Amino acid sequence: MIYPADMSKIANAYYNRGLERAQLQDLSGAAIYLKEALRYDKYCTNARNLLGLIFFEMGETASALVQWVISLNLDPKENIADRYLDEVQRKPAVLSNASSTIKRFNQALFLAQNGQEDFAVIELRDIAARNPKYVKAQLLLSILYMQNSENVKAGRALMEVLKVDRNNPQALVLMDEVKKRTGRADIEKSRLENAFSHRQMEDDDVILPKAKRQASAEQILLYVIAGIAVGLISFYLLILPTVRKGYRDELNRNIMNNSQELSAINADYTRLKEKYDSLQAEYSDVSQKLTAYEEENAAFTSMYEKLNGIIDDFNAGNILDAVNSYLEIDRERAAQEPLLGQLQEVDRVIINDGFNTIVANGTTEWNGGNLQEAEYYYGLALKIKQDDPEALYLLARLLQSQDRVGEANALFDRIVGEHPESRYAQRAIEARGY
Repeated sequence: MIYPADMSKIANAYYNRGLERAQLQDLSGAAIYLKEALRYDKYCTNARNLLGLIFFEMGETASALVQWVISLNLDPKENIADRYLDEVQRKPAVLSNASSTIKRFNQALFLAQNGQEDFAVIELRDIAARNPKYVKAQLLLSILYMQNSENVKAGRALMEVLKVDRNNPQALVLMDEVKKRTGRADIEKSRLENAFSHRQMEDDDVILPKAKRQASAEQILLYVIAGIAVGLISFYLLILPTVRKGYRDELNRNIMNNSQELSAINADYTRLKEKYDSLQAEYSDVSQKLTAYEEENAAFTSMYEKLNGIIDDFNAGNILDAVNSYLEIDRERAAQEPLLGQLQEVDRVIINDGFNTIVANGTTEWNGGNLQEAEYYYGLALKIKQDDPEALYLLARLLQSQDRVGEANALFDRIVGEHPESRYAQRAIEARGY
């Protein structure tokens, strides 16, 4: 049985291995160790942040953002992921370029899958020129080059991948195939053999030729004729059949090798296509999460600005604007951290000072004979504090003065029923007349 403390130790061990691989620029190997670390401990913030950096280095900006957002949600205190996200958000061009690159890559992949490899190559070349570290684009470009027998160009694309991720498994497999096709593998093998071969002769070794005896002209002619005859006989009886058989065997070997190479390339292409389909689905999921994160961030910013605006309006004397904005607040959203403290401050200002100011304005308008404005202010006060007996009593008396007896009596009854201990209960009874 593995205990939580042991799982944390295992995760840290995997993280350290991943860090070592990342320092050696083996990003694929590092990613494997870091994912294992997170499998044992999802709260291993260092592993998740480093995994995000690896994704970002390989051109996978969306995947990097997802890791940093998850990291920040799991551990919001003094998390360096906050700085990474801030750096990206302060550079809108980074997000825009990442979104555009992924859309163009998906278009290129669609073209390649539907028999339009030439157009896919054009699109991928432009993507690679703008973002040489985008590993997926370089890999797909190299495969398309290899299908067109442009092996040198394929090798250059694979070198760009290996500059970013020196042990990328797909790139290494494809590079071996490119070397075989270009003859580079044989050259490297020959150099290796020569480097370890033993010298056959010393520099000062001398080969002494054997003494030769001079032959007559007749002997030379006979030797030539005999040699030609023997050569012809040997050619037709021994060499020609062997040569023909060699040609046939070589042809068969070439056909077999080409078939095997084609099968291997098709298998690699199928695996890569499945990987790309999986990555595309992952990208779609990440895009949805990123959109939700951006919407949540926008909603938070809007609510933060609105709460600040209420305080600013109130302090500037714009009481009506402050109160109306206050009544429009989505309290369920505003009551969440870290906005709760700010909401409590706004409640204190509006429910106390704002309410009293609105009631006083209503009374001022009533005394000035502006009954409609007075009714508006009292009604606004009751929206702030729906059961306040003073505001209920003043509004009831205002309605009573306008012979709106039914509405006034309903408010008097409400005061007596809901606030029997208040000083306005007895006043309501007297005004009501019972």
